Amino acid sequence: MILKKYILEILITFGVITLIYYSPEAIIYKDSARYLKTNIVDPPLYPFLISIMQSIFNTLNSVVILQTIILGISIVYISKTLAAYFELENLTKIFISILLFLPILKFYNILLTEAIAYAFSLFFVSFALKTIYDFKLQNLTLLTTSIILLLLTRNQFMFIYPVILVLYIGIIFLHREKKKIIWLILSFVSIIFLHNFLISLNKSILNFSSQNNISKNNDINYLNYQERENYLGPFYYIYADAMYISNVNDAELFKNKNLKRTLIKLFVKIDTEKASLKYYDGRGHFGLSLNKINTISEHHLINLAKKENTSVVNLKKEISIKLIQANFKKYLKNLFKKFYDSTWLFVFVPFFIFLPSLFCFLKFKSKISLFLIFLSSFTLANHSVIYLFGRVQPRYLIYTDFILLIFIFIFFKIFLEKKFNRHKY
Repeated sequence: MILKKYILEILITFGVITLIYYSPEAIIYKDSARYLKTNIVDPPLYPFLISIMQSIFNTLNSVVILQTIILGISIVYISKTLAAYFELENLTKIFISILLFLPILKFYNILLTEAIAYAFSLFFVSFALKTIYDFKLQNLTLLTTSIILLLLTRNQFMFIYPVILVLYIGIIFLHREKKKIIWLILSFVSIIFLHNFLISLNKSILNFSSQNNISKNNDINYLNYQERENYLGPFYYIYADAMYISNVNDAELFKNKNLKRTLIKLFVKIDTEKASLKYYDGRGHFGLSLNKINTISEHHLINLAKKENTSVVNLKKEISIKLIQANFKKYLKNLFKKFYDSTWLFVFVPFFIFLPSLFCFLKFKSKISLFLIFLSSFTLANHSVIYLFGRVQPRYLIYTDFILLIFIFIFFKIFLEKKFNRHKY
């Protein structure tokens, strides 16, 4: 009986131990440099975690062990939470756990934020489900904590703000109690304050000690990364979109002669490299063009920024806004192509889950409808951020898509069981 009761925990523990035993070595990718030391571009949580583990154990392998254990705990937690609220038997729990375990095989030992962010996203969905079905201060506090952890792990999770706003409004509609409304408002304010305060504190500390750090740091790759990231700014991907859909004639939109001459040079080079929209040749073309456009642009924009006494970020902002305004229909078509060429199914599916769930919630005020609204908006928001501000890669979508797949499986299982039980006699 004890073995049957804890079979899920035993299997996940066995899986975690097997992974750690099989490959405990930390794999360092090119992007790992950004996390080996804190920087002003990325949120501070993962670099801080690496720093703590290195100071205690003096090895990066300890980071792999820690994040694999956290992943295992998160999978057990969400599986048991789903089982508790949707009355799932052991076999179904095990199957769900195996599905959630699959992404771990790819990145559990890589020094990137994917492993920790995936674990935090599983906790986030678990606490959201608990808060919807069983509104307690403890559940809301855990939900708030998981949101802050996600925001401090990846900039990508800025999309959570509209998602939790939708969730909290839905909970208010469910309960309509003044005390609970106050707690929800305090939670939302706490998230905004703590997230921005900790990010600002990290930047202040780094700015204060930047001169000493630079003089002592002999890691050339890290310094190059820092310098390059400071030039990129928030318009890195939007700028590439804007240049991709435009052509040399659009340079006439700009009155500044230096800027106009620079853009003409850039458009000619982009055309020579066949990196613009008119050379669109099917799936993945934009992904290849993005690197070409930004590589071609970087040197020219840095020189122009020095001439104009401004920053590359400001130049990219000005160029992006004007080009997108002039080619807005092309921009919308390009966004559509980006998601259609990559993961279109995971946009349409949550969209068609969101619509009926919203109608049902407005009509019946059911908890299951609110959870479906939350889960589908969670997925849609993540995809929207990737298509608008990023490069479409599967590893950026695991935080939402696997969870959505799991719940679709649960929903169909419950539906078919009820249908079968209704007609078997």
